[in-house]
Amino acid sequence: MNCAECRDLYRVFERRSSSYAHARSSAFMRVSTTIAAKTYIDLQRALSDLQEHQADCPWAIAAEHITGHLPN
Repeated sequence: MNCAECRDLYRVFERRSSSYAHARSSAFMRVSTTIAAKTYIDLQRALSDLQEHQADCPWAIAAEHITGHLPN
C-alpha cells in the first residue's frame, strides 16, 4: 500500500479485529456480551471506513486494476 491513509485505516482495522477476537474469548464473553457486541460494531466501522476510502483512493484503485483485488 502506497497510500498513508490506507495503511492507517488498515492498522485501525487490524487493532479492532484483535480487540474483537479478545472480546470473543470464552472467559470474556461470560463477563459481558455487550462489550463483545460493541467491539464487533467497532470492527465493522473500521472495515467500512477502510473500504470507503479504498473505493476513492487512486493507489487502491490502481492496485485493484493491476491485481484484480483491493490491497490489504
